[in-house]
Amino acid sequence: MRRQIIGAVMLAAAGTFALTAPAEAATGLLVVNGVPHQNPQRGCYPTSSPVTVHNRTNTVVLVHAAANCQGPVTAEVEPGRSATTFGASYFVF
Repeated sequence: MRRQIIGAVMLAAAGTFALTAPAEAATGLLVVNGVPHQNPQRGCYPTSSPVTVHNRTNTVVLVHAAANCQGPVTAEVEPGRSATTFGASYFVF
């Protein structure tokens, strides 16, 4: 009985790990307020306003009005594009 419970727990844990997506980096160069970020990791980052984004990565970058990628999106910067807007954080996909 104990082996069955341990086996079930291990199987459930393996299933959980299989379903979680690994953190991946964008490929390319992202320049935010003059600071270069080569292959930035997916996630939310703080910034100061106004914010200038030069997106030379393979993914979209969203600029948010508030910290922690909260509030409305003030700019959606597609790969190969640049934007200047106001914002307190940005999200790299």
